[in-house]
Amino acid sequence: MLAVEPSVFKNMIGITRENLIEAEVAGFVFATPTGTISSKKLLENIHFERQPELSFVEQQQKWLKHAQHKLQQKIQATRNSELILVGSLPFDHRDLPEMSIAEAKNTYVTDGLNFVAPFERLSQVQATLVPPQADYVDGVAKLVELMKTTELEKAVLARAIDLQCEQKIPVIDLFYQLFKNNPEGYTFALAQDPKKSGWFMGASPELLVAKQNQYVFSNPVAGTLARSANALEDQAQAQRLLASAKDRHEHAVVIEAIADLLSPLCDKLSIPKSPSLIKTQTVWHLATQIQGTLKDPEMHVFDLASILHPTPAVCGQPAPLARQLISDLEPFNRNLFAGTMGWSDAYGNGAWAVNVRCGRIFEYSARLYAGAGIVEASQPASELNETIAKFKTMLNALGLNADQLTYQ
Repeated sequence: MLAVEPSVFKNMIGITRENLIEAEVAGFVFATPTGTISSKKLLENIHFERQPELSFVEQQQKWLKHAQHKLQQKIQATRNSELILVGSLPFDHRDLPEMSIAEAKNTYVTDGLNFVAPFERLSQVQATLVPPQADYVDGVAKLVELMKTTELEKAVLARAIDLQCEQKIPVIDLFYQLFKNNPEGYTFALAQDPKKSGWFMGASPELLVAKQNQYVFSNPVAGTLARSANALEDQAQAQRLLASAKDRHEHAVVIEAIADLLSPLCDKLSIPKSPSLIKTQTVWHLATQIQGTLKDPEMHVFDLASILHPTPAVCGQPAPLARQLISDLEPFNRNLFAGTMGWSDAYGNGAWAVNVRCGRIFEYSARLYAGAGIVEASQPASELNETIAKFKTMLNALGLNADQLTYQ
């Protein structure tokens, strides 16, 4: 998906399926269409503090500067300039980043993924909707009404499913199902302490930002329709999405915001006039591949991430108002959901994906997340159905059918 092959993905090392990720060993995996960064050597988990007096942007910038400083200190202490930062920023500053300094490798799975078969379906799974469906629909309706009387143009409203299982969740198999089903996207997994905080993993179609020397890339995604098992109907769904005024408006809000932020930083910025269709296993999306040449090649990928995150694709427009309404309407903290996951080296290069189609996985429980972009033309029932389609990325990989879960 990147127009330039990042040098970090050259000279990749073959690794067996078992050695890429181990359920009980802290680690990080970030798989992209051009290569995989992985580590089972998280040398230091970075400690972050929350400063309530700071704005969201100020807090995020301070966190990222702190992470850069810790990496430089570790490089000086170890004399190893190949160390990188790995991990995730949260959606907002009610939660803390989860970032580590790591010895990482450029890897590929030597035994491939073709043999990966769906694992045995988990039985006796109790599911709890957060919030209940009726409350989510009411929240969408409230946002639509607010758009008629305020400057709110878009807001992304999310919900969660909590799963409680009698069997242990097979974390490694789950990751490989996501990896296998997401060859054109960004499949990630992070665990600083598997026993305490579980694994945060997902299969995102969306690149927040990547930076390689003077080049910057972003692949925003907004506008969604569920796929169909019938090939003809599936193609019809794709064309409906491409022709949908509501979805094209939702997508345009995101692209315009990113263009406004990147344009002053670039000598050249290429943005297609119309979005493209991309597909995952469960949904069609509108996406736009953005590429630019930075005025300052020394600019750090963190500088770009702090400018762009969160985009209107996961937050809304204007962002401060959308973020406040999300906090008011969602009965949970998003944690790393709708944050950004990735890596950065000591030279400021790196890649960061948007944390969607994801969840936090423990031995016997999990919390899965999904959201929908709300604009004035949104229909509450349709937005609910969009979240159901998005949950299927994680549910399918777990071998679960949303209709067959036992809901509490």
